[in-house]
Amino acid sequence: MKRCSLFLITTLIISAIPSISLALPSNTVWFKKLSVDASLEREESLNSNSLASPAYPKLIALPPAINVYSQDAQGHNSNGIDLKVWSGYGLTINFISTGETIKQVWLGDPSHFALSSNGNLCQRGASNNENCGNGGATVLFLRQIKPIDFPSLTSSVDGSTVMTVITNSSLGQKQYQFKLIPAKGKPEYTSLIIKPDSDRPKPLLVEKPNNSNFNTPTNTANRNSTPINRFSNNNSPVLNASSLRNDANSIAVGLAVAVGNGTIKPKSGEWRKAQDTIRLLRKGKPRVEAIRLSGIPQNLFNQLIQWGQRR
Repeated sequence: MKRCSLFLITTLIISAIPSISLALPSNTVWFKKLSVDASLEREESLNSNSLASPAYPKLIALPPAINVYSQDAQGHNSNGIDLKVWSGYGLTINFISTGETIKQVWLGDPSHFALSSNGNLCQRGASNNENCGNGGATVLFLRQIKPIDFPSLTSSVDGSTVMTVITNSSLGQKQYQFKLIPAKGKPEYTSLIIKPDSDRPKPLLVEKPNNSNFNTPTNTANRNSTPINRFSNNNSPVLNASSLRNDANSIAVGLAVAVGNGTIKPKSGEWRKAQDTIRLLRKGKPRVEAIRLSGIPQNLFNQLIQWGQRR
């Protein structure tokens, strides 16, 4: 009897094993399918995110450079150049366009500024050596530093000082002087470009109009005639160049009017900017670019155009 019971129990256990083994594969396949589907969804999500938001470098607009001519920087036609050096930004002074190399640089008060160059400079006491300063330095870089207390060295109240630069070229030596002023905040410029005097536009001399011309009666036929359309719908380069030359001539005439009525003084900063604007317009630069490169205020530009067109 016991043997029969044991046989029955063994038979029942063996018969139950196939059902268990059949259940395991179905559960395993279902679990694997869920894992594969989740992996595919995760991969598709990563691919879509990488395509939707690519990592591009952020473009930052730098402050524009200012341009001065060699004689102005030497103080021949002006009172010299005042330069601000903003904290954390620095200032470059570029002599490349002049063809000159920098021999020596002196700072009246070195406690607020640090100086470096792209070539070798003459050391103290070696300025008379012909081989001195042949390292080809053409650019100076100035940085504002925390004030240093030098013994027996005086400083100005606002931290400003004068920098003297000696350059050399085939035409001989030149001396430049700049007033350096420490500044904070957002810089208006970070580069000064010294240009040769040969690039300076020649002043346009305008003959003073005769007052009797204003009393001459206007011809009725000319008054009623149809005005000539100077512009067309197509962007013709000839017409665009003509309009730019007209702007340059209007500014030149307007500048003569401004000098005549005392609004602008000859050789002043506004006068130089107006001359630069005339030169840029005659080279084919658009109005916006000519205003930006020359640094002339927009209201002054408009006023000169208006005065020039009236004449």
